Amino acid sequence: MLSNKVREIMSTELITAPVASTTFDVMQTMASKNVGRIIITDGRNPVGIFTEHDVLTRVINRSLDPKATPIDQVMTSPLQAVSLETSIVEALGEMYRGRFRHLLVRGEGGAIVGMISMRRILKLAVELGQGLQESRTIGNIMSLGLTTVAEAQSIYETLETMIRQDKRCVVVLSARLLAGIFTERDVLKRVAIKDMDTKKTPIREVMTANIVMAPYSAFVGEVLAEMYQRGFRHMPIQGEKGNLAGIVSMTDVLQYAKALNIDEMVRKAWREVAEFWDSEEQYTPG
Repeated sequence: MLSNKVREIMSTELITAPVASTTFDVMQTMASKNVGRIIITDGRNPVGIFTEHDVLTRVINRSLDPKATPIDQVMTSPLQAVSLETSIVEALGEMYRGRFRHLLVRGEGGAIVGMISMRRILKLAVELGQGLQESRTIGNIMSLGLTTVAEAQSIYETLETMIRQDKRCVVVLSARLLAGIFTERDVLKRVAIKDMDTKKTPIREVMTANIVMAPYSAFVGEVLAEMYQRGFRHMPIQGEKGNLAGIVSMTDVLQYAKALNIDEMVRKAWREVAEFWDSEEQYTPG
């Protein structure tokens, strides 16, 4: 349950790169291993983390040469980490407040010994939802604030839209119909490590097409299970008339986990997280 410790769900397979690496080399490693983050080390000491979000906000469309830029100029530092004995629900609060998809775990002596990710949290949410009699449909928790771009729009313009609106995913339309989505993973694998003119290349050439959509009326648990099995972090939702009604993201997974009928031990912690979520001062869209 969510009152358990992060050590029970953390991954101990940590992918690292030396701080002397170039940004391009690190991005290539991330793409080849199909991961969204990599820990940067100085010797055996972790000094930072570099993520897909850093690729979008600190590398792409910036006046720097990734092949000549040291990774320590664009990585996130200092590291954010929790202890082995931190409860999963407390870690969820940390991830939501910081808008992290990954959170490092420190062991005895302060050494980094693992990492928890939103994919692990999604798996936990799916497992917790199994066996419950669901009444909530995916339409109840999906994000309505879609950011859309036309398929003929350039990659450069699309990236600027994502950065300006702080979006990790945009929907690509063709004649007002869903043509695909473009995510931070696409930024990394299809743009950042490729040699292309982003101002002349339309977004349709690098978007993810053949999108799987979930119906508005599907139960939450069913959709999250589908997302986990397919490795999706975003899933468009189809309205009752076949229209694009919204999209489900990892932030919505946190909201769903909050709504589960979990044991009394974690209700107080959830209430504290809920108060943060519901605060207009702390509200983060998307």
